[in-house]
Amino acid sequence: MKVRFFLFLVACFAVFTPDVNAQNLRDEDGKKHGKWVVKGADRPKSGYASTAIIEEGTYHHGRKTGVWIKYNKDGKTVKLKGNYVNNRPNGKYTRYFSNGKVKEKGSFGDNTYSGELIRYHENGKVAYQATFDDSGKETGTVLHYFSNGQLEASYGLKKGKVEGVYTQYNEDGSVRLSCKFSGGKVTETVKKQAVKQPEAHTETESNEPPPVVTNPITKGVTFFSEGYNKVYNENDEIWLDGNFKSGQLYDGKVYVYNADGILKKIKIYKEGKFHSLGQL
Repeated sequence: MKVRFFLFLVACFAVFTPDVNAQNLRDEDGKKHGKWVVKGADRPKSGYASTAIIEEGTYHHGRKTGVWIKYNKDGKTVKLKGNYVNNRPNGKYTRYFSNGKVKEKGSFGDNTYSGELIRYHENGKVAYQATFDDSGKETGTVLHYFSNGQLEASYGLKKGKVEGVYTQYNEDGSVRLSCKFSGGKVTETVKKQAVKQPEAHTETESNEPPPVVTNPITKGVTFFSEGYNKVYNENDEIWLDGNFKSGQLYDGKVYVYNADGILKKIKIYKEGKFHSLGQL
């Protein structure tokens, strides 16, 4: 009798004990709850293979919560790892290049950048470093770096406007341009040094104006209609890099990619006109 009762208890325990490995479940209201692994088959238009993982994390009654991991299209290499609160990015996150190296580290608060933000070149060197205030705007000293580690630009921001000394550098570390700002306006040009440009290149592009910029993608960085900017394309690749005038590239580079995202050439513009092709 005791044996049968014991077996009965074991059977009941097996029935009512939740499976800790269960995933993609819903609550009594039909909302996603618990551990979820989203694959290509769940989102046919995503471009992912049916078995490739798009993202995984935890839902709490239909709302993303805790750490979520998003993958590249191979379904294996991590693209983004970040924290969610009540279905919104909130807290620390890290973005990665397809080779696994860190691309960006920062924090979100109320869907805006918060605190320190660092971006990296693919070789691992810092590309950009800044601090964001509670409203999601850059504040304090902002630094841009070349891929060789040399400082590319440095300036201070106060309430969204450049304040103090704004300095640009060449890749060899020499100063390219240094200005003093007050209230977001240039009050004095301290030093200006011409940038060494490659020999002029005559081809059909010689009469081509710089691309028209309407909604610049700067990934949270302040866009200066009169000043230095880095603008990205919709594939998160650097597109325009240099000094702008009236919101358009004036002195700088245009990066041209093929359909597979491979860099084909770099066009160099000077005083708003095509000047030459840069080295890849």
